[in-house]
Amino acid sequence: MFNENDVLRTTLVMTLIISAVVMFLNTRASLGILLGGLMSVLAFRLMIIDGTRFLQKAKQGTVDAKGAYRLTFKGFAKRCLFYSLALIVAIVNPSLSFMGTLIGLLMPRLAILYHLIHGRIKRGT
Repeated sequence: MFNENDVLRTTLVMTLIISAVVMFLNTRASLGILLGGLMSVLAFRLMIIDGTRFLQKAKQGTVDAKGAYRLTFKGFAKRCLFYSLALIVAIVNPSLSFMGTLIGLLMPRLAILYHLIHGRIKRGT
């Protein structure tokens, strides 16, 4: 099985490789993929940190239902802020492609899908 650090590493590598390949076809799309991919790596890393912090507090027993909602919502709002900033920059900046940025923001999902398929092939199921 894979863990979140494998997905984070794969997301970063996929972002750099896809951005480099697309650079030869369309510079705007490549820069958009790079911006979106790096922002999604940052947001995914923040999700890992927030999840780890929440699980440690839950293990200690210092979190109640209201505190759990507050912690998870604060992390969600931070990630949404980063996503929206990346998309706003892609809309405003003429040298970035909006669709490229959107594709870059989807890189962690592609990395998870890659790990799922790779694991199935490896196990033979």
